[in-house]
Amino acid sequence: MLTAFLSRADVSRHLQALHLLKELRDALTRRSKAASVRTLRFEPTAPWSSTLVRQATLIDLPAWMVTVRAETTKGARTVLQLHDAATGQLLAMMDAGHLMMLRASLMSALAADVLARPDARNVAVLGAGPAASSALKALRLVRSIDYVWLHEPNLVDNFELAHRLQTTLSMAISAVDTAKEAVEDADIVVLTGKVSLEGVTFRPGVHVTVLSAETFPAAPLPQPAFAAARRFCDASEPVLEWGLPFHAELGEVLGGDKPGRTSSDELTLFASIGPAALDLLAAWHVYEGARHDEGLTRIDLEA
Repeated sequence: MLTAFLSRADVSRHLQALHLLKELRDALTRRSKAASVRTLRFEPTAPWSSTLVRQATLIDLPAWMVTVRAETTKGARTVLQLHDAATGQLLAMMDAGHLMMLRASLMSALAADVLARPDARNVAVLGAGPAASSALKALRLVRSIDYVWLHEPNLVDNFELAHRLQTTLSMAISAVDTAKEAVEDADIVVLTGKVSLEGVTFRPGVHVTVLSAETFPAAPLPQPAFAAARRFCDASEPVLEWGLPFHAELGEVLGGDKPGRTSSDELTLFASIGPAALDLLAAWHVYEGARHDEGLTRIDLEA
């Protein structure tokens, strides 16, 4: 059996954002259950390295996956192995860093579609680089956007990214110097990086999404805002030690089991933890799209 190898560009080419957004929505609405999820963190073999391994299966998918994330002082790299559920054979290996970022962006958009006010059209993106760009592009799939304020601590990168996105997306985008200025008139706020929100005041009725929430040791919002917010997440595992419980998982809202936003002036918060089961769903989506791609490298590992 041939194993397909997908680079970052291959993953991007075979991920159909609108289709995957629907698949994520359907899976959360059905409350698709993971047959098993396991996470292992290995002790560093050197002071500057660590390895995180995650495994997941889904009851209604004919495949299971293992991701291996290696972290060093020069950054992190994640590889995903997709296996046939019946035989265990390796179907594909793919770059998982880009896949997980795109999946997180789509979950952010889905949460905004469900939890933000219907008239929310002005957006603040706090963070830099590909994650900020990906989150904004995904948000456009579910909302009409009037204006975007972009902020990240490196002012040069901030202005360069704003100019590039304004040109490529044909949107009104301004780079601003502070997070406070970015959120001042925003209806939707997306936090994609470690940007300080100290001293920030949100408008009544704003919706806030925190991507990679599991990397924050405490809630990144000012404590009064966090306490007042109606809080949602995409999964209960891993548990966030933020001091206050979440009101519901997004799937419970989509399935009608629990309410979402309850008033127009309520602050809603969505914490994206990135459960492994959703990464498996995204990986299967990419694999299905790449089945007939003759340009992919394929190797018989058992030859």
